[in-house]
Amino acid sequence: MPRPTTRACYISFRQMGTPNFPTASSVNTESNDLLEKVRVLSKRGHVQEALSLFYTQTQHHHQTYATLFHACARHRCLQQGISLHRHMLSHNPTSPPDLFVTNHLINMYCKCGYLAYAHCLFDEMPHRNLVSWTALISGYAQHGRADDCFSLFSGMLVDFRPNEFAVASVLSSCHSDGERGRQVHALALKLSLDACVYVANALITMYSYSKSSFGCYDTDEAWSLFKTMQARNLISWNSMVAGFQFRGLGVQAVNLFTQMQREGIGFDRVTLLSVFSSFSGSNIGKEVDDVSLKFCFQLHCLTIKTGFISEIEVTTALVKSYSDLGGDIGNCYRVFMETNTCYRDIVSWTTIITALAERDPEEALFLFRQLRREDLAPDWFNLSFRERPYDIDGSQVDTDENGRPCFCSIAKDAGFLDKELAASGFLLEGYGQVYFEVLYG
Repeated sequence: MPRPTTRACYISFRQMGTPNFPTASSVNTESNDLLEKVRVLSKRGHVQEALSLFYTQTQHHHQTYATLFHACARHRCLQQGISLHRHMLSHNPTSPPDLFVTNHLINMYCKCGYLAYAHCLFDEMPHRNLVSWTALISGYAQHGRADDCFSLFSGMLVDFRPNEFAVASVLSSCHSDGERGRQVHALALKLSLDACVYVANALITMYSYSKSSFGCYDTDEAWSLFKTMQARNLISWNSMVAGFQFRGLGVQAVNLFTQMQREGIGFDRVTLLSVFSSFSGSNIGKEVDDVSLKFCFQLHCLTIKTGFISEIEVTTALVKSYSDLGGDIGNCYRVFMETNTCYRDIVSWTTIITALAERDPEEALFLFRQLRREDLAPDWFNLSFRERPYDIDGSQVDTDENGRPCFCSIAKDAGFLDKELAASGFLLEGYGQVYFEVLYG
């Protein structure tokens, strides 16, 4: 057999002995491909699928971690976020987390309510930037920690100039403290941040819900800010409508909603809830009953046309509006019955029972029994309105012997009849001795 030549041996050695090591460019390409796939899955809400794909890879880029932490924050996937955090620490035991990644970590823990742990991460950071401060300030604001939010904001001012998001966040926590809100407003004016739509919206809400040093609401200040805004978005309009509604200025709320429609602003669920709520707790119904009822009917048609009638919050607000304006109780009942039974909650049941209690007591009793059959536990409001159909002698309902014992047995099964309830005098006017017979008999 002929021996291979020297050249042939050399070529064979090169072909067999050259290792196929991954190059830096190929590793970067794989990391970028993984990052892009994770981004697509996260945007579509497939967080678990994105995490599963991530865990199958060996090379992990810090930006991929940040993307996944952001997805966990957005979808409130706390346990998945904690597992990802542990994975990151175990695969990088010596190097501290990147500033960019740590900011996303703080944001995730804040969004999911782990404020103490978020603050620990914040304190352990060797370097912080404006995003670090803003993420923690926003977390405290979103969870109603007004004092912590304001204290942290004050500490940030030592080293950083706040941006519009930090200012808007701290303003949202000043609803119960108008003086703090005015201080932040003054700072926003000094830094020329008051023209930013986020800050302006937060200022409108703050002045609508907070009281001045004289103990009165600053709706006029909120309205002045709204009128001077150079650029408004839907949140601006919603904030002002909700401000009028909160102050019991139903006419102004309805008029502003009408202006929104004339100017083609549009509306959303929040707008409708504020307008419907403006019919309650204000003098709008007393001033113009027929006009208000007609407007409520027009809103009803609008919710059907736009599809908002399918949302249980809107339906419940509509039923309450018809009831408060003295509308046809049949409309209330029809709207409730057309609601998908899967979406009915205790609030919607309470609303319709309350509406029927004084006008159709027998139907109210029927719905209360139906509420029990739906395996929904009645609350104090259900029970308090449940006794309204009866006078002291039970003359409003023919079946007195069925009505009173039925209610008492239901209430006893629900756990509401106890000595504490008896001491409060609840239902004594409506039931008197029957109550004590069921409780102690």
